[in-house]
Amino acid sequence: MANVNSKSKRLPSGAAGELAKVAAWLQTGTADFQTVNNIKICRNTQGLADITTDLLKQFAAEVTIAPSENRVTAIHFDQPAVVPVEQGWTVDLIPVHINGGTITVESQPLELGHYVHLKKETRVSGEFFAVLLLSQLDT
Repeated sequence: MANVNSKSKRLPSGAAGELAKVAAWLQTGTADFQTVNNIKICRNTQGLADITTDLLKQFAAEVTIAPSENRVTAIHFDQPAVVPVEQGWTVDLIPVHINGGTITVESQPLELGHYVHLKKETRVSGEFFAVLLLSQLDT
């Protein structure tokens, strides 16, 4: 299931500076995580959009192909899971806080300050909070 487009990439320096702000917000009750199919998903989508604006502006410089649509979500991973990726979409998985241990994406380690670009469903493990930038590409 080698679905990681490439090895992890370092976030732009400005984006890395936003991680602590986003991580702190995700760990509050305001984020309103709800378990759906064994995955804890942030339900406060407006609050998430507001808190991640600066992070995603910094990250936008990394996008080489302009997507026709973007969505942002956040997940609290606390058990091994599969990140679904719909056909015609890509997902940039950006860890913002590690509760402990190591994050792995398809058996490859992933550290804070780095992200991975996913094109297909991908298995992840570790206990961490992540922002997922979903991009639909014109085909």
